[in-house]
Amino acid sequence: MQKSETIKELAAALAAAQAEMPPAEMNATNPFLKNKYADLGSVISTAQPVLAKHGLAVAQLVTGDGERIGLDTTLMHTSGEWIS
Repeated sequence: MQKSETIKELAAALAAAQAEMPPAEMNATNPFLKNKYADLGSVISTAQPVLAKHGLAVAQLVTGDGERIGLDTTLMHTSGEWIS
């Protein structure tokens, strides 16, 4: 884990966002188990407005070293604080 020098404002904003985050709509069905789940689009469309209201944004960048591929997810706040 990496982070900015401080994350005080980011942590407060994330706590506030999580307190009002509604559940994502379970809009898809697993064809094998027949259970319902929220697909990625549903999760993003549910979370994005609440995160933005609190000055939060998420970025995902592909990383790699030739043989391995990874995904680096960073949560950023308008204060400039971040955690990855």
